[in-house]
Amino acid sequence: MMILRLIMLALVTGHVGGETRIIKGYECPPHSQPWQAALFQKTRLLCGATLIAPKWLLTAAHCRKPHYIVHLGEHNLQRRDGCEQTHTATESFPHPDFNNSLPNKDHRNDIMLVKMATAAFITRAVRPLALSSRCVTPGTRCLISGWGTTSSPQLHLPHTLRCANITIITHEECENAYPGNITDTMVCASVRKEGKDSCQVRGQGLGLWPHLRAHLPPLHLHLQSHSLP
Repeated sequence: MMILRLIMLALVTGHVGGETRIIKGYECPPHSQPWQAALFQKTRLLCGATLIAPKWLLTAAHCRKPHYIVHLGEHNLQRRDGCEQTHTATESFPHPDFNNSLPNKDHRNDIMLVKMATAAFITRAVRPLALSSRCVTPGTRCLISGWGTTSSPQLHLPHTLRCANITIITHEECENAYPGNITDTMVCASVRKEGKDSCQVRGQGLGLWPHLRAHLPPLHLHLQSHSLP
């Protein structure tokens, strides 16, 4: 089975928007997603992120804050099992073309690097995601994960990491579902189709609805070809 890696972005844990909803999904096997990170401000879960190098996280630019507490190796946010690591981060690098003043539905260039003050200690429960050199194709089945809300319209944020299966769909199908909102730098996925292959999609807070968008601006393509300290 070919395993591809794809970063799922622009899904904010705790944000009261359509893109935080995990209407279908299941509890991930504990520590099966060792690259999953959680960005906190004090005790508040702000966003999810993906560990892509020992000191570097990839997340959405609209999550930008001056300071983060980074939780790695988490499964149940309410209980510790000895695998967790806590780091701090004060350096963030949003895509230069991201415009935070645009409406919430505009996610163009919504991507950001966050640099932790100390490197993650690599264990079975904490490990960077290996980025793919290829893009996924329509029909590919993918896995997404995060701590997004599991109910709609009421909000219920889970304590344990959630997973769900999605399938990559064509750009045309996505444009038909969201006319005028889709650009060439986005990848679309659906929960309604069977796929022909498998990949893993890592995200901030998991959000699942009839069509789920992953945003891959040009900056992400550069991340795949450059090493990070």
